[in-house]
Amino acid sequence: MESYIEHLGNHDVDKLVGLFAEGAVQHEPLGAQSYRGLDEIRAFDEKCAQVPFSVSLLSPITVTGRFAAMQVRVHRDGIPDFAATDLFEFDENCKIVSLSVVLDPEARV
Repeated sequence: MESYIEHLGNHDVDKLVGLFAEGAVQHEPLGAQSYRGLDEIRAFDEKCAQVPFSVSLLSPITVTGRFAAMQVRVHRDGIPDFAATDLFEFDENCKIVSLSVVLDPEARV
């Protein structure tokens, strides 16, 4: 999960996508859009990498079995920092099989 924060924040799409398993799904934002498979996840991450933002860990990482969750602080110039909550599911090889991101621009941090 620390690698996820690092590669998301430095916009290294290859390393970021490398954290996902074949057939992974990313829901971002949860309930609005889903990306299935590495090609769709890569296309989404490439679009995101064009937007200048940074992320940092806001909460402890919580792990239960193959699931983990954390909150991150999202910083973009021109708007207040806000929180996003990320819920991960991992496979037996510690690859992400599911990522659900709850964006909350109203959660000012």
